[in-house]
Amino acid sequence: MVLAATLLLIPLMGLVVAFGIRTVQPPAMDRMTPAFNPASAMEYARTLAIDYPDRVTGSAQAGRAAEYLRSEFQKLGYRVSGDMFSIWLAGHRVVGDSVIAELKGEIPESVAVIAHYDGQRTSHQAAEDNASGVGVMLELARAMRSAPRRRGLIFVATDAEEWGMLGARDLRGFFRARGTLAVISIDYLTRGPSLGIAMGCEGQRRGYTPLWLRELVGRAGAVQGVQVEGSSPLQSWMERAVEVSAQDQGPLLTAGIPAINLSTISPDVSGVRARYHTFDDVFTGFDPATFKMVGDTVEQAVTTLNFLEPPPPPEVKYLLLTRGRWLDRTTLEWLQTLGLLPFVLACALAVLNFEHDRLPHPGWSYLRPAFYLIPLLGGLAALHALTSTGVLPRYELYPATPKDPFLYSIPARMAAPLAGAVLAGYVLLRVLRRFLPPAPGDFAASKRILCVWTFVIAIWALYLDPFAMWLFLGPLFYAVILLQRPSNLPARVSNALVLAAAAAPFVGLLYYFGQQIYLGWRILWYVVLQTAYGVWSTPAVLLVMLAVVVWTRLFYLTVLGRPLQVRHPAAPKAA
Repeated sequence: MVLAATLLLIPLMGLVVAFGIRTVQPPAMDRMTPAFNPASAMEYARTLAIDYPDRVTGSAQAGRAAEYLRSEFQKLGYRVSGDMFSIWLAGHRVVGDSVIAELKGEIPESVAVIAHYDGQRTSHQAAEDNASGVGVMLELARAMRSAPRRRGLIFVATDAEEWGMLGARDLRGFFRARGTLAVISIDYLTRGPSLGIAMGCEGQRRGYTPLWLRELVGRAGAVQGVQVEGSSPLQSWMERAVEVSAQDQGPLLTAGIPAINLSTISPDVSGVRARYHTFDDVFTGFDPATFKMVGDTVEQAVTTLNFLEPPPPPEVKYLLLTRGRWLDRTTLEWLQTLGLLPFVLACALAVLNFEHDRLPHPGWSYLRPAFYLIPLLGGLAALHALTSTGVLPRYELYPATPKDPFLYSIPARMAAPLAGAVLAGYVLLRVLRRFLPPAPGDFAASKRILCVWTFVIAIWALYLDPFAMWLFLGPLFYAVILLQRPSNLPARVSNALVLAAAAAPFVGLLYYFGQQIYLGWRILWYVVLQTAYGVWSTPAVLLVMLAVVVWTRLFYLTVLGRPLQVRHPAAPKAA
């Protein structure tokens, strides 16, 4: 029956996709002659990088850089203000300072361009990341100060981007109050020639760049003869599943403010990776053409946004297939729900047979897998205790930046309490198991119980983030259907392969990000730190823990052939 439902579902989903494909027309725009001067932008970037190095949030050098930026905006005739905010950085409270420059428009709405000026502790000049972006922003402020405008114009040099986009996060209320139609973030112009511009669209915990803004920026680049690339459908799905942004658009999208980030695409990928967050990131070898392509594209986009009517809707649940073709929100929700039907049917059929289990205490038996969370919960409690007491140096949101030595060692004063808490939780679990009612000792009943828990995970994940559910947990749902009784070696091997395939997306993504942020296997420690500092929500952390428990119990059941049994005290011998 489950196989039949699956076979029927495939053409149905294809039909839903066929009827759900939409086309989008980019906004009409005439090519303007940009006033942007790449030589001026490079001089701004050079000054910030060389004359104001070591711009770590809260440092005296960062304060000097903020004063320089204020003076430059004031020279250009902008109304300048600041946004001060307090954050945790490496166990210390420091104050961040974002510099805001404004020009009023004819109506209360506005358009904003932002770039972060703070650097990392592992670099000196921080030229590519991100004196270059600030240089482009300052030159845009000069080029557009006298241009006709209907909406207000805002430029912001944000602070604390490197520690979780905290400066941009603190500005969400400011942008709402200004009726900001869209925010364009500029982060990371690379040395040498560039192949084009990349768009960053992921939100922080939730949100994604609206389709209309992606298309508008892409069209602005095309009008200026610049190649602008967005994420592929698979990359977009991954970004929405992970929901950890790397640039300032992230927290703005979380608040429902349309935002996008622009960076350049270098042909020298290995060189860029080698310089990233190091003392080699200095102001040398920059190409004026790279500054021009970004400046011209942003100037064209901002000019269009200034006169765009009417303001487009903030649709965020689309899935772009190809240029101009996309699936709308309703279609995506239908697909994400329909895909669960075979699994739901399998769970229903399994549970309908529960009366055959002859469970003496069915309630306790079905709750039993939850007790396996105890060791993990002990570790989680210890992690938060270490953070709150300062044993684990506290950060506001994101851990130390990639390539910071803090990420490459696990001190014993932190590892020992965590390991001890997990071990204590395991001991407590062993003790509690002796007092629980007997568990089912056969394969069918144990699988039914785990099937119910997998169903709970599916519904929970669907509510939290359907993109994450299908990327990380979808294979697990169908693995439960395919698992066989471990009656012989081929069945056990088959079960092991199925469970390995179910875990592959999660393990693969950890490996991918471990390579991307230069951590390798230490990505596991980085995820622990993210949990400590609140990058992941508590419901998401508990959901992942429960999924790990269920996967582990399924492995014990279907590969090792160990049902959900417990040891009981030996019954007294008959006289």
